[in-house]
Amino acid sequence: MQAIARKGEIIEYHVDDIIFRFGEPATHLYAVLEGEVDLSVVFTDKVLKTEIEYEEAIQSRVVEEEKSIVVDSVHAGQVFGWASLVGAGRRTVTADCAQTSRVFALPAADLKAMFEADSVLGYAIMKKLSDIISKRLQKRTEKLIETWVEAFDVDEI
Repeated sequence: MQAIARKGEIIEYHVDDIIFRFGEPATHLYAVLEGEVDLSVVFTDKVLKTEIEYEEAIQSRVVEEEKSIVVDSVHAGQVFGWASLVGAGRRTVTADCAQTSRVFALPAADLKAMFEADSVLGYAIMKKLSDIISKRLQKRTEKLIETWVEAFDVDEI
């Protein structure tokens, strides 16, 4: 673990600071030391805006608005940024600070090199990572179902 600690750095973030955005290259794995980081899915919503200029003239247009939904919050002792170790290496969420936070940032390339040198370490960390991914996927699924039920008043999807 000391070898891992030597490769990373501690960064302090303030409320509303963005650590990374959806779609950006995923180069680091992060661990929250203090504070809270929200993980959000950002999407574009199309909204019909109506403007009344005169009594007889009503204009409508479609406006695109960027919105986000917090799908998880990460606290002290938890990690985030797993996309740096698996998949296409692109961020799958936006990470922004809900509180002033101290975060340990570890370059994924260094961590992957350690995995290759020590397969026991690599297995242990990837096993833990698979648990984290599974829990986050479950939370997203629950949020999606909750949103569908509220929006469409449905009993099944």
